[in-house]
Amino acid sequence: MTKAQSVKRGIHSLALLSALVLAGCSSTDPNMNLPAAVKTAGSADQITKSAHKANAQTGPEVLMSAGQNNGSYNNMRRALVRSELPAKNGIQLAEWVNFFPYDYPQTQGRIPFSAVSEMANTPWNPNTRLLRVAIKADDAQTSERRAANLVVFVGADGSDLSLIKLSLTRLVNQLTAQDSLAIITTAGDNGVLLAPTYGSSKDKMLSAIDNLKSGKANKDTDRLSQAYSLAKEHYLTDGINRVILAGNSNFSAGFKDIAEAQNFFANQQNSGVSLTALGFTATQFTPSSLAEIADEGNGVYSYIDNQRDADKIWSEQLRSTQTPVAKDFSMKVEFNPSYVKAYRLLGYQAPATDNESTNKGIVVTGQTLTALYEVIPAGDAGNWAGQEFGPIYTPSNSSYLSKTKEMAMVHLRYHKPTAQGDSQRIELPVPASRMNTPLKDSSQDFRFAAAVAAFAQQLKDGGVTTGNFTLNDTLKLANEGQGSDKFELRGEFIQLVKNAQEALPKASPVKGKEDK
Repeated sequence: MTKAQSVKRGIHSLALLSALVLAGCSSTDPNMNLPAAVKTAGSADQITKSAHKANAQTGPEVLMSAGQNNGSYNNMRRALVRSELPAKNGIQLAEWVNFFPYDYPQTQGRIPFSAVSEMANTPWNPNTRLLRVAIKADDAQTSERRAANLVVFVGADGSDLSLIKLSLTRLVNQLTAQDSLAIITTAGDNGVLLAPTYGSSKDKMLSAIDNLKSGKANKDTDRLSQAYSLAKEHYLTDGINRVILAGNSNFSAGFKDIAEAQNFFANQQNSGVSLTALGFTATQFTPSSLAEIADEGNGVYSYIDNQRDADKIWSEQLRSTQTPVAKDFSMKVEFNPSYVKAYRLLGYQAPATDNESTNKGIVVTGQTLTALYEVIPAGDAGNWAGQEFGPIYTPSNSSYLSKTKEMAMVHLRYHKPTAQGDSQRIELPVPASRMNTPLKDSSQDFRFAAAVAAFAQQLKDGGVTTGNFTLNDTLKLANEGQGSDKFELRGEFIQLVKNAQEALPKASPVKGKEDK
């Protein structure tokens, strides 16, 4: 081996060692260095993306758009790893349920959405039934992953650079030779820390990541324009083309107000370059500048607190083109009064104001939605609290349920991304026979989602809605639904339930018995 070869091999070995260390290949707990919970994570009247519109004739409509918030779950995790209980006003059940990946069905033909329903006995109430509706937007899957053209714009001022470096290193580990990565930062005079580089040069990528430093540019929007220019210059016709913002939740990319962001993204609508905004160890979740930018840019946003979050996010980012497939999406479930006396939609909050703009979001490829309904069968003599259960309305003469054996019909409504006029319709019947399904015959996804919903309710109302169902029952249900757990997020959830059990006072009706 020549001296030059030896030096080159040594450099490569150091880069690989750096990658392994940064990637967390050690026994260190990923949650060891989580920041403290944020007090402004949520409030009782906050407008949330997991919202529904009240409709006096047909019940609530669940809304869906590209921006889906996982801040409430992250905040709960921050509290419980410190053996502290999360603030009740920050608990968002729907966000917690939708934090986890599930096995969604693939779309068929030209229909841009797939939908599936499942029903079984409610774990916390044997006299009711739990209905799960799972929806997925077309993710344009191919036999092989598409090549990716990624430009990351790092807001290096006031951000957790150690976590950003860890996350970007884990991204590099997933790139192939056909992928390219560029990095622009707010620090320095030039901004371009890494010119577009193919995945075959990972040592060069890792070196650039290691050189990330704190700093702020005079005008960040110029560097955002630079990021879009780089993405356009290296555009892949059949690939993933994306600008990724990475910073604290207050990273505004230089925009002074929403109007300036709207003007900027109006000029990017036909670029074919999608947008993702990632908040690292966010100092606040609501409001969030990154989330607002993602909304204006028809992009997705998420929060990353540890390496598990990073692995999940990058896996999603490298699978989806984030191409708009629909807008103004809504889902409602019409129940048949012949089979259903009453129901409640778990965790989806009505907006604080009756503002139709909450339903004008773009839905992009790969997006998913899980909604849970607790259903009271017709003829039940129980005394149900009006506050907890919404009424069931008699279907009109034109109802799909007027002469059928379905206990419910799921209605999906949406417009094509650039279309006007009448909405597109998809209907999914729910057979009445499913009301007899025992919980033990339900899927692992169903049981795990139910466990998350039970946990959120137990912490929020101390057993008012879950009765005698304790955290021991929640743990049993979550363990039954854990499955393969690719990103170890379900196992992490199980540990968080145990932490909550330790943190709750002995007098709590949901505490149950701790394992010794």
